[in-house]
Amino acid sequence: MLHICGHFGRATGLRKLAMAGGVALNCTANGRLLQSGIFDDIYVQPAAGDDGTALGAALWRASRNGGVRNYRFPVPFYGPAATQAEIDAAIQQTGNRIEITRFAGLQEACAEAAKLIRDGRVLGWYRGRMEFGPRALGHRSILADPGHVEMRDRINAMVKMREAFRPFAPAVSLEQVQDWFEVPRGMELPYMIMTADVRPQFRAALPAITHVNGSARVQTVSAKDNCEFHELLKAVGKVTGREMVLNTSFNVKGQPIVNTPREAIDTFLGTGIEYLFLENTLVRRAPHK
Repeated sequence: MLHICGHFGRATGLRKLAMAGGVALNCTANGRLLQSGIFDDIYVQPAAGDDGTALGAALWRASRNGGVRNYRFPVPFYGPAATQAEIDAAIQQTGNRIEITRFAGLQEACAEAAKLIRDGRVLGWYRGRMEFGPRALGHRSILADPGHVEMRDRINAMVKMREAFRPFAPAVSLEQVQDWFEVPRGMELPYMIMTADVRPQFRAALPAITHVNGSARVQTVSAKDNCEFHELLKAVGKVTGREMVLNTSFNVKGQPIVNTPREAIDTFLGTGIEYLFLENTLVRRAPHK
């Protein structure tokens, strides 16, 4: 990757690189390219594999009627969203296996979620329209505090069953990304598609998201294009001092990311996830009678 892209970078003198295709989903290679200094900016669209062909088809069709506008792709929340009626129906279908608490709005739900994260709990977070592409970017996520040393092993045991050496990814507010990671201030990495080094003084304090080589697969979250997840990170920052969470996709190994409220509840009940937020409703297991 460094050889090929470096060759064409030098040959053309261009300082910006855009990549697509499955190889562009290699977060480590993308991070090395950025760190190399060959390019000032690297853009990888968030569904860079075969699923991105649908985006290409839509873009081509738009180009035929003058509908193309040249601006950076926002966070791809293009999937379906559940209505409150669908959420209520899924809760009703679950019967007496769960208990719920309803919050008045986003701020109240985020405040409660932040306290649970601070206390070392593992949450399912289901909100808004589903992500398009291979990454969970804050609408269908499992969340936890990255500062708990046992958290990687706990989530692996609960749902992921990945190799023990693989850390999870951090989601961090755009305002604080440069405080914890070696990236320029305000650099946007919204698609969780590139690695960056954790600042050395914080690696021991962030064990669940720091790889053995000191890197992390960073996702930046801005109020502009991921406002509700950004609100949660702000709430987490108030109680932990870090506007950051461990963020991994809401699914069991071998299964797709949850789509419907019923899938979210079934996955929650079938794993060790401790709490589930369906929009502004908190779901917990009912105590055994």
